[in-house]
Amino acid sequence: MALKLSMTCGPYDRARALIDGSVKPDGVELEITVNDDDVDRQLRSARGEFDVCEFFAGTYIADLPFKKLGFTAIPIYVKRMFRHSYIYTNRTSAIRAPADLNGKRVGVQTWITTAALWAKGILEEDYGVDLASITWVAWQPVRIPDWKPPEWLKLEYAPAGSEQFDLLAAGAVDAGITTEIWAPGRHPDIGFLFPDYAAQERAYFQRTCSFPIMHMLLIRNSVLECNPWVARSLYDAWEASKRKLYERQEWERIHMTSLWYRALWEEERAAAGDDIYVWGFKKSRHELEIMLRYAHRQALTPRLYTPEELFWPSMLDT
Repeated sequence: MALKLSMTCGPYDRARALIDGSVKPDGVELEITVNDDDVDRQLRSARGEFDVCEFFAGTYIADLPFKKLGFTAIPIYVKRMFRHSYIYTNRTSAIRAPADLNGKRVGVQTWITTAALWAKGILEEDYGVDLASITWVAWQPVRIPDWKPPEWLKLEYAPAGSEQFDLLAAGAVDAGITTEIWAPGRHPDIGFLFPDYAAQERAYFQRTCSFPIMHMLLIRNSVLECNPWVARSLYDAWEASKRKLYERQEWERIHMTSLWYRALWEEERAAAGDDIYVWGFKKSRHELEIMLRYAHRQALTPRLYTPEELFWPSMLDT
């Protein structure tokens, strides 16, 4: 008899075959809740409503010293995104280059938001931004009870009921890092820190071979302890679902309702190979090292963790 488990994730094309049932994990009967609201999905998952969940990598990493979540990751990176295009500025703040952020006020959703984790790490290491010189204005507190901000961090909280976008438009903050789309065309005073973000993202990938990891797949510890084979079953099923997507995209290469899809498809494969959305531990170890280094430098963790410490042990051979 199949083991019944509940899972929640977003409505991604790479998860489509799992969602529609054309791919099923061996030995597991999945009840899938599709939820496109990242915050709601995260909160419900943290409350333990699901056995398997798509979860913010930053929050998972910040919980490593405390182990309060009760879940362990497998190397399925449900969402990856470059974040150069999610750093916005108020044009009246005279920010023309990343180093101009030094000493300014910069908004974030939370200090540990994964998008901000990557953006801050890139700003610091690639562009010489001094994170300690900035006053960071957070829209929400860090929801890890035992986490404490470091002494060097100038962290404020936005006024209750305020919106990040409105604060930036009004000049209450000089810049903002978010997961939302604030440009182009939303407000005359809001623009990109990197107007050439596409070129910047390509250069970052070429230099680091890193496609930033945003969300991971977590499995409840009690499930893994009683049924350790579940980790491999779900890993294989997600991989199979992604492969079905690649087959679909091969057909869409010339049939997609789009102007430049074929050119973009071919450019991506030329840069990254046939598997552009890499999962598995061995092939992503270098990316995990970057993310964990960023996390430690930003005080999400009190020490530098190793990639091996993120995952259920049987997944380290993937």
